[in-house]
Amino acid sequence: MNIITHLVIISAFVTGTVYTLALLLVIHALRKVHSGGSCGSVSVSVIIAAHNERSSIGNCLAALAMQDYPPDLWEVLVADDRSDDGTSEVIRRFQSVMKNLACITIESVPTGISPKKHALAEAIARAHGKIILQTDADCIPPPAWISGMSGRFEPGVDMVAGIAPYLPGRGILNSFVRHEYLWNAGLSAASAALGHATHASGRNLAFRRDVFEKLEGYGSKKSVLSGDDTLLLQRFRAHNPSSVVTMPARGTHVYTGAPGSFRPFIRQRIRHMSTGKYFDHMHIVLGIAVYGFHAILLVSLMLSCFYGVL
Repeated sequence: MNIITHLVIISAFVTGTVYTLALLLVIHALRKVHSGGSCGSVSVSVIIAAHNERSSIGNCLAALAMQDYPPDLWEVLVADDRSDDGTSEVIRRFQSVMKNLACITIESVPTGISPKKHALAEAIARAHGKIILQTDADCIPPPAWISGMSGRFEPGVDMVAGIAPYLPGRGILNSFVRHEYLWNAGLSAASAALGHATHASGRNLAFRRDVFEKLEGYGSKKSVLSGDDTLLLQRFRAHNPSSVVTMPARGTHVYTGAPGSFRPFIRQRIRHMSTGKYFDHMHIVLGIAVYGFHAILLVSLMLSCFYGVL
C-alpha cells in the first residue's frame, strides 16, 4: 500500500472514531427529547417575510387558514418585502376571508441590515402575540402547528425549534437534501436536549416576543445575509442556555419543497455559508465529523477501484 492509501486509512479511522462517538452522544441525547405538554392558551403572532412569492404564498396562507387554534388568539403578519410580482394581491385576496391576516409593505431596506431580518423585525414590531411563530412563504404548516408549537412553551422555555423537512421528490439531489436535513434535525434536537442548542430552521421557529425585544432583536448580526434562525438561537442560548428546546411531534412538522436543481441548491449553500463563520465550535465539530467521515468513505470507495483493496 502506498502513502495515499495509508493516509486514507488513518483518516478513516480518526474520523470514524469521532463519528461513532458523536453518534452515540446524539442517540443518548435524543432519548431526552419530548413534546412537552399544553401550557394553556397564549396569544400567537405568525410572521412571514415574503419577497416575490406570488406562486407560493397562497398555499401557505391556505394552510394557515386551517389551523385548529382558537381564532381570537392568533394573527398572521406577512411582510411583503419589495415584491413586484403581485404577492400583495394574493395576500389581499386572503384578507377577505382571514380577518386576522395583515400585510406589511416593505418599500426599502436600511443600510447595514439583512433584507429578510429587516422584514421579520418589522413584522415583530407590529405583532401583538406573546409568542412569535416564524415560517417561510413557501412552507405548508399543518393544522396543529400553532397549537403544538405554542404548547411547548413551558415555564423556562424561551425558544422552540421545530422540524422542517423537505417534501419527497425525484432525483438524487432530492434524496441527498432530505437525508442531510434528517441529520441536521437530529443534531439540532440532540444539542438542545444537552442544553447547548446549536442551530434551528427559520421555516419552523417560535420564541417569546418579550425576550426578543429584551435582546434587541438580531443585535450586531443583523447585517449578516442569513442567520435569522441560528444566529438568533445563539442569542437566546447566551441569555439562558436551557431556554431553547425542540418540538419533535409529527403534527408540527412544516414541509417545504427541496431545491429542484443544482443551481438553486448552490445558491442556498452560498447563503448558508455566509453564516457559517458565526456558528459555535460544537456545531462546526459535529459537522466536520459527519461530513468528513462520509467524504472519507467516498474517497476510499474511489481508491478501491484503482488499488483493488484498502
